[in-house]
Amino acid sequence: MVTPGVRSLWTYVQSTKGRREHRMDVAMTGRLEEICTDPICDRVTIRNISTHGARVISERPWRAREHVHLAEPGGEQHLEAEVIYCEPLDDSQYAVGLKFESPAERHG
Repeated sequence: MVTPGVRSLWTYVQSTKGRREHRMDVAMTGRLEEICTDPICDRVTIRNISTHGARVISERPWRAREHVHLAEPGGEQHLEAEVIYCEPLDDSQYAVGLKFESPAERHG
């Protein structure tokens, strides 16, 4: 499910560069996966997104400081991120805060 007017995560993130703290509320599905040789993948709902990060709803807990990929379902493109927090919700789900990593953070 994609919010009207938003074609993809990447279109939104690229189109809002320069809007330092703007965060857009969305309701779109995505895929969160560990960065490792045998990754665990989880289907998530992306609730809001900015150029710096996102909040997603997951059915499993994630560890703070874990490095992950956030992708659209079936999409080959992804955004690299770090888990900043994971909070349990009332309905056996978890709110996960992600910080997108810049190329310098990934390779420096």
